[in-house]
Amino acid sequence: MNNEQLKKTVLTILRKPELYLNNLIEYIESNVEDGFNFCCRKNLSINEKYPDVKYEGQLGQKTVFLTVRMFDLWETAIVEILQKELQSISKIEVTPVNDPVGDIMLKFPDGKEMRWEIKSSQAQDSFTGATHSASKCNNYILINYSIDKDLKLKKGKRNKGFIKDLAVFIWDNMEAKWIGDPTKNNSFTSLKIPNEVVTDRPEIVVVGELEPKRKWCKIKRKNLI
Repeated sequence: MNNEQLKKTVLTILRKPELYLNNLIEYIESNVEDGFNFCCRKNLSINEKYPDVKYEGQLGQKTVFLTVRMFDLWETAIVEILQKELQSISKIEVTPVNDPVGDIMLKFPDGKEMRWEIKSSQAQDSFTGATHSASKCNNYILINYSIDKDLKLKKGKRNKGFIKDLAVFIWDNMEAKWIGDPTKNNSFTSLKIPNEVVTDRPEIVVVGELEPKRKWCKIKRKNLI
């Protein structure tokens, strides 16, 4: 296969719902300890270790904290799952890179590369990113989810039910723009999915749904419980 054919094959594999509903979720729930070691060792829930009262009514800070703790877990899971899927089919190398261009690199047999950026979010209808420059790739793996913060976590076992809801969007050549300009105190921007995506790029929706509202789409996660 030439590169264009391989890219189509990659997108077909990346857009397999079972890759996320089965493989990805199983990996995350079996390795929760990587992000929440203390809770797993002490058989505590996240809410027991990090109670809401600690955040003095600013629960958004707690959500950001937990999302950051979870990011490496999502990235590691995606890399390992794609390594198995793509190596067995077309000998494509999958490696984490974490450079200014993207989070993971797919190297084709002829040496050409394809970069992807991973964004995970617990925000209801958006994703948060650092400043996005022209050097960034436009291929995105978007993970939107919620977790069971009352589940008592276990060490060395699968914490089934930890991921309660999931939405996945595989958006190659993303046309949407990140919203917001960086300042001295804030380098973050946000991404909301425009309404027209539902009709113009329906193939990006892998798990969950997009519901058009006035300007942006509401993200409807798939319930996993």
